[in-house]
Amino acid sequence: MQGFGPRALTPGDGRDWLIQAGQLIGRRLWLFIAVALFAPAGTALLLALPVWDWWLPALGAWVTLIATVFCYGLPLSFTVMLACGLARAANRKQAPSVRQLLNWTALKALARTTLLLFLLLLQGYLVVYWIQDQLLPVDLAAIEGGSPAPPPASFGVASTVLGTQLSVLGSVVLVLQALLVWFAIPLQLFRELPLAVCWRRSALAMQLNPWLFPVLGLTGLTLAALPFFNLLAIPAQVLALPLPVYLGALLYVAWNDVFQGGAEEEEIVELQELWRAGVSSEPVPRQSGARRDPDFLLAQLSRRWRSCRDSGQPSDHR
Repeated sequence: MQGFGPRALTPGDGRDWLIQAGQLIGRRLWLFIAVALFAPAGTALLLALPVWDWWLPALGAWVTLIATVFCYGLPLSFTVMLACGLARAANRKQAPSVRQLLNWTALKALARTTLLLFLLLLQGYLVVYWIQDQLLPVDLAAIEGGSPAPPPASFGVASTVLGTQLSVLGSVVLVLQALLVWFAIPLQLFRELPLAVCWRRSALAMQLNPWLFPVLGLTGLTLAALPFFNLLAIPAQVLALPLPVYLGALLYVAWNDVFQGGAEEEEIVELQELWRAGVSSEPVPRQSGARRDPDFLLAQLSRRWRSCRDSGQPSDHR
């Protein structure tokens, strides 16, 4: 099932995405709270590994950077992807959300998409560090002390674990926007299309919705810079827990609206079958005309489907 999208929407739809993401989280609140704890718990576990004390002081700044992104970015990427899949499971209402994710196909898709998001984040960090290294190649610590200073125990971007995670989350948003892959992540997770196809469709969706660029850019910059202001350090650490989960739910809602017209695959298949049955049962003169356009009829049926589903009344598709 290839879906409807991509399609162009208005900034008002983006405001609706924010509300819908919160509503989806409210349906399975305890599950999303558990998912929110994965990022700091995973980071703390990775930072506790003794290998960093052996390797980092001797291997230099590039390895320290990769280790930092690994310890903070990998658990964060998994949290965002798990929240995205959980939001879809909560929206489908067919089976318990956990049961929809506890199967080999779903876990394999989650792992593959998490790795993709982490590699995109690592690529962005390496490019920024390379530019910084070209502009400021002199290592002052090496000049003063004769050898590079050993990395701190947490070797984070900010002074705390949650502050670094919030800054990394802002970097994720900026990387997704800069590479035009904001929608490639849910496409890869839910459709499992080839990466080139996901990238192309995501780029087209971003071009059709240019209002996303300033929104995502300002959001990413704010999240990346917030932990470095002393007055906002404590609120930033509080935001570092729910925001990755909220971003995952928002990714699903945005993808569902841009590519699915707000409907799930099963609903789209049923709507298409109803449309085909309606076309085949009507006289030929009525089948030809602007009002029999497939996209128009599917949109009409989709709106009627959702209104009847919300009201709990049976729908008449004739």
